[in-house]
Order: sequence, then structure tokens, then C-alpha cells
Amino acid sequence: MKNNKAFTLIEMLVVVAVIGLLSSVLLTALGPAKDRAKDSRIIQEINQVRSLAETMYNGTYATLETLPSPSIQNPNLKSLADDITAQGGELNIIKGPAPSTTYVAYSRLNITAGNPSVPQVQFYCTDSGGRSGFTITEPSNGVKCPL
Repeated sequence: MKNNKAFTLIEMLVVVAVIGLLSSVLLTALGPAKDRAKDSRIIQEINQVRSLAETMYNGTYATLETLPSPSIQNPNLKSLADDITAQGGELNIIKGPAPSTTYVAYSRLNITAGNPSVPQVQFYCTDSGGRSGFTITEPSNGVKCPL
């Protein structure tokens, strides 16, 4: 009498197929969480841009660069812009009219707002007046966030 205690090839294939199916369901369920994590990092970087801008303030924000730009001179600002781009956003800085006593820094986010059938691009914005928050209107005036 034979006593086999090994798995058959069919049993192994069934186990691999079940594991593959479960992992694909899990990965699709984690997609929005991944985008929220990227957006959280973008928000953190925009807030760091505000801190950097305040350290550069000397009566005006003249030394703060307007972005996007093909070349960023300030290494700290370049690092923040590169990280925001790696997370799926784009750092934008708009300064107010001369003598540039105001600025707005913002980036688009990965998560959309509004009805899922008609999604709207969402932005995170901060400005020289201390306001920051989410908006669906892209800032354009360089004076304050359109919250």
C-alpha cells in the first residue's frame, strides 16, 4: 500500500491561481490609497515652499522664483519642485505685481473632486497671507488662493 503525502501539480496550480486573483483584487483596492498618499506628500511639499518663501522674504518676495521654469536656481526650491513632480504634481509659484509683496504657490493633486462621472482637477494652494487649502479653481493672480 502506497502512502503519498505530496501535492499534485493541479493542486499547486489552483493555489497559485487563487493567490494571484486575491492579490489583483487587493492591488486595485489600494489604488486610491496610493494617490491619497502622493497627494499628502504634495501638500507637505507646498507647505515647505511657504516656509522657504518666508525665509527668503526681505520686504518683498523678489528673490522667490516664479515657477514653472526650465531651470530653478535655488537648490532647496529645486528639490521641492522635483519631489512634487515625482508625486504627480507640478509646483507653480506666481508672484504679485511689482514690488512682489505677495505670492501664491500651488500644485494639482492626483485625487479629483466632485462627481466621479464628471471629475474636476483639484489643487492645493498656499499664499503669502497665510491662507492654504484645496480649490478647484487654478490660482492665477499671485495675490491670494481662491479658496
